[in-house]
Amino acid sequence: MYIDDRQAPASGARALLKLARKRWVAIGMSAVLFGGGAWWLADRGDGNPVVQELPSPIGAQGSAADGAGAQLAAAAQAALKPIDSVVEAVIRPGDTLDAVFRRLQLSVEDLAVVRSLPGVRQSLDILRPGDVVTLTHLNGELTSLKRRVSETETLNVQRDAGGQFAVQIVENELDVRVVPLHGTITSSLFRTVNDVGASDSVALQLAEVFRYDIDFAQELQPGDSFTLVLEKVWRDGEFLRDGDILAAEFVNAGRAYRAVRYTAPDGKTEYYTPEGKSLRKAFLRAPLQFSRISSGFGMRWHPVLNRMRAHKGVDYAAPIGTPIRAAGDGRVSFRGVKGGYGNTIVLQHSNGVETLYAHLHRFPKGVVVGKRVKQGDLIGYVGMSGLATGPHLHYEYRVNGVHRNPASIKTLPAEPISPKLRADFEAKTRPLLAQLQQATPPAPARVAAAR
Repeated sequence: MYIDDRQAPASGARALLKLARKRWVAIGMSAVLFGGGAWWLADRGDGNPVVQELPSPIGAQGSAADGAGAQLAAAAQAALKPIDSVVEAVIRPGDTLDAVFRRLQLSVEDLAVVRSLPGVRQSLDILRPGDVVTLTHLNGELTSLKRRVSETETLNVQRDAGGQFAVQIVENELDVRVVPLHGTITSSLFRTVNDVGASDSVALQLAEVFRYDIDFAQELQPGDSFTLVLEKVWRDGEFLRDGDILAAEFVNAGRAYRAVRYTAPDGKTEYYTPEGKSLRKAFLRAPLQFSRISSGFGMRWHPVLNRMRAHKGVDYAAPIGTPIRAAGDGRVSFRGVKGGYGNTIVLQHSNGVETLYAHLHRFPKGVVVGKRVKQGDLIGYVGMSGLATGPHLHYEYRVNGVHRNPASIKTLPAEPISPKLRADFEAKTRPLLAQLQQATPPAPARVAAAR
């Protein structure tokens, strides 16, 4: 009998489940021959057994009676065999497995034994809302427990005939399918990606792949298009999630940018142009994803001071708490309150370059003066501290102390792939680029991206 913990919220239903777990509706049969008569042992409903005599199918003697007795005895043995109940317990917010066992009136002593088995405790203690734990029990005594602990592994605990629990980790193979997708921007990148059958995570991946060449907050426009070679992950015939972008083309304002994913023998994965140039450059186009420029570089009327003043950076409007990423590799040279800038982070980069991030809401743990950060690392959250009338990031780019317009900075050229990896790169990426080419519709107006 299958019982879903979610399907019995009412007190009456729970009482019925409690009755079903603690006793058999029919206690069973016992066939005993007394002078050729068969006898039925049953429960009349008040907990007191009654005995009723059944007539023998063929008289009261001879082999026919013996045969009938044997058949009834076999039937009695089958009826006396208890039936396990299966419960699919759905984890609720704040749940522990101990709380689940107590809610279902299962043996917490059995749970303690299971948790003491090697390699089991961590798999049972880390629970998330929505997780499903399948429990099989007999009158409250645990007979099996099953729980998926990862995309590829399932914990399976079984009680053997001797009453001992045995643990097995079952491997679940993933089916990774590679599919082509193509879309043309009409309103937003996310909407178009969803329309062609992919999730928001794919839109974020796409923006990450081309983040050095395209500012998706400022430069995206209707009519732009993309083509992807994308992994989709399945398990046991069920779709799980979208995987990695293996190859991509994005056409922005008539200019085509292409990228292919390559994993080197040392396990490092990056995106390259088809010619083998890394897409990674010294600085990001913007330290925020999908935000708009609310104030550009140059002279402007200051909204708080009410006078004309040089604006030595770029302001990106974004909600409070939006993550801010390091524009390039560097070291934290300042972290704290800096006058009208409010909460501020300053990064020192190579070649006399310095970047400043102001009006922050708060700083992440571990981001302190002297800490080295990598490009794309989280360094703060958008706020409106200091002289700010609304939530935004004020971003500055300085070279040897001189302010430069971040939007006009020409980044260093991309580094080509190492000559010793060239053969491996071409062998791995050639099939992906061929799939991308096949999935890309003809577009005579496209021009190759200048690198």
